[in-house]
Amino acid sequence: MVKKPFFHLALLFASLSLPNVVFCQSWSVTYPKQFPEVSWLKTHQRACFAVDDKSIGKAMDIGVNVVIGGTNAGGPNGFAGGHWVLNKKGDGFVAVITGEAMTPENMERMKRNVREVHARKGKVLGEAIRMNMTPWVQVEHPDWQDLPQPDGKPIKPEELGKNHVLGCWNSPYGDFFIRSQVALLKAFDFDGYNLDGFGCWSQCYCPSCKQAYKEDTGRDIPHGLDVNDSKWRHYAKWRLWRYTAFVQRWTRALKDVKPDFVAAPWTTGPGRWWHWMGAPAIEGSDAMHRVLDAPFLELLWDFPADQGSNLLPAFTVRYYRGLTGDRPAWVLPYMCEQGQFGMQAPPAECDLRNMTVLTNGCLAAQGIWQQSNEATLKGFNEQIAACEPYTSGAKSLKWAAMFVGESSRVLYGLNGIRNEVPLKNWMGSGVDSVKMGQSLPGERRMPAHMESAVGVFRAMMEDHLPLDILIEPDLENLATLKQYKVLILPNSACLSEKMNETVARFVKDGGGLVAIHEASLANEFGDRRKDFGLAKIFGVHFKGTSDHTARWPNYPNWVQIAFNILKPEHPIADHPQMKNNIREGDRVEFIGWMTNVELEKGIQKIGRRLAAPVEWPFIAINEANPGRSVYFANDIGQAYFIAPYHYQGKLISNAVRWAARDSSPFEIKAPMAVQAAFYTQNEGKRHIVHLLNELNSTANRALPENNPSMRMEVIEIHDIKVKAQSTGFSKAYLVPGNLPLKMNKTGNGTEVTVPKIRTHAMVIFE
Repeated sequence: MVKKPFFHLALLFASLSLPNVVFCQSWSVTYPKQFPEVSWLKTHQRACFAVDDKSIGKAMDIGVNVVIGGTNAGGPNGFAGGHWVLNKKGDGFVAVITGEAMTPENMERMKRNVREVHARKGKVLGEAIRMNMTPWVQVEHPDWQDLPQPDGKPIKPEELGKNHVLGCWNSPYGDFFIRSQVALLKAFDFDGYNLDGFGCWSQCYCPSCKQAYKEDTGRDIPHGLDVNDSKWRHYAKWRLWRYTAFVQRWTRALKDVKPDFVAAPWTTGPGRWWHWMGAPAIEGSDAMHRVLDAPFLELLWDFPADQGSNLLPAFTVRYYRGLTGDRPAWVLPYMCEQGQFGMQAPPAECDLRNMTVLTNGCLAAQGIWQQSNEATLKGFNEQIAACEPYTSGAKSLKWAAMFVGESSRVLYGLNGIRNEVPLKNWMGSGVDSVKMGQSLPGERRMPAHMESAVGVFRAMMEDHLPLDILIEPDLENLATLKQYKVLILPNSACLSEKMNETVARFVKDGGGLVAIHEASLANEFGDRRKDFGLAKIFGVHFKGTSDHTARWPNYPNWVQIAFNILKPEHPIADHPQMKNNIREGDRVEFIGWMTNVELEKGIQKIGRRLAAPVEWPFIAINEANPGRSVYFANDIGQAYFIAPYHYQGKLISNAVRWAARDSSPFEIKAPMAVQAAFYTQNEGKRHIVHLLNELNSTANRALPENNPSMRMEVIEIHDIKVKAQSTGFSKAYLVPGNLPLKMNKTGNGTEVTVPKIRTHAMVIFE
């Protein structure tokens, strides 16, 4: 067996006890370690796109300190780098598409651009090109082509004018591509690269891929992109892991030349903020973000009608913070009013989009074209600069963590399995595909796991609780989990045996767990188990599922749940929202997926589903371990996002509070429209509480399909109470303005009152 970087592979026999597993193969993967953080990312954070030779001075004079000419769309005459690879002799560069040699004049122009930015104490992210094959490589190495079809044939050089040809990163072309990137870095001395269309993509049948998969598994690459086929799911995970290894090798090669080089590609391919949620067209692994320095995301490039909600943008930014492992990513919030049209949004909306990025832990990039007479690039840079003393190097305040898993996103809960999208093809962004564009805005659905995660995120934000997002490498690392009081598994169906072992150890060592619906019911390849992998921790055993979902306006199969409200069965269900929803003495309604489970002896039940012949439990509480476990026998996360009742949000956050055992480090008394986020600096000596005002006074006044989020004014919010569960702080103040805040110390904490916030403010405790 051939060992590959970061993972060794072991072929296992299929289990006859798993009837829906066609191909049972398990990989043992060692995730790559992150490279050291690049120090200049703490001092240079104001990135701007579309700067050209003539606008360097203008851009940097108004605050830009990271200059980006463009992406791979910049052409051979870009700002620095651009559409170039090594020539045949390896002593110069040729244009990727045409094969024309780089002229000395063009080389000197790009070098001059970099020198000018450096002279002004700035940094340059040079343009990088996707793995297009230049003519001389195409002539000599047609077998290096990416072949997405099983019967695909290499495109001949004379056909290049009519065809788009990519080299396969898994072939020797990947090594050639890395050598070209290294040569460009040595020639131009830029400080990082930016690349659009960064991804491994779903399938390749080139000779190199066929050979590698055969060597590693003894199998042939499966045909088609059928997420219901176990063979394809196993292949997809293999390809994602192998791409992670390639990205690490690429990044290391550049850092060997320049240790503080920053790998900063767009990691969502087309860059639509729904696109990375889609499947089965995989683009890149979650783990690859851990071997990048500051990946980019285009936020709100294209968006479904959100009717004024800031929930999905905030979730997306927080998710990217999780992908990078509590390091920032760059987010470019598009400031358009209508989809991709360039009309500038009102200043109030522009401010909110920038502050949404900062609040949720990422860096707000800008485009030089994204400004109007009132919402200017200079103003955006001034906003960001004012926050930098409190965002630079900040780490999240560790209390609750939610797992968002690649396998559950890509391999589970998709069209044909668990999504109620009335189309045969997976629907994602709705911009590039005719089939995608035919779907109505309300049918632009995410995988079930992601919808559950967004619902949990909503509940946690409404209750102003700290929340980090973790990915698969984190769930195999007990030291990472032990930083938190409680872990949330939002219908995280696909967990490996190692993940289950680590989570079980976390709970047995005293950690709290909140799990939802089919969490741990499948392995990392989407192959179902007979029972939950965490059945002993939950204290329940899987007996099936029940579909009580519905889409407006038809609700054919909703279900009632009975709670003892006069004498609440548990503190989790004892709250006003539950009492307000009660009907007929003890009933609430539920719309969504439910799980049929059998309780182990000693497990407490909260609520029961009223459905003959068996009244299944709604929530199961297990206190048999030192840590507390709450299991929702339903997808309450997805329900709270898709068809919510208002009791559900508080059930989720109450479950998290109870499982955590310890109180949240901060309690916020503010309207639900205020989002709070929590960070520390100076090794925990400084605590920062972000307060973001998401109120929208002009939402829901247009047709849903043409009603993007457009705040036209700011409604101030007054007298927000922020209580720290500590008396060790000596001062507190409000930013912007450095306004001192009076601290009222009690026996169990320190409280301040924020007189008012407009769009965004930070409370600083020191």
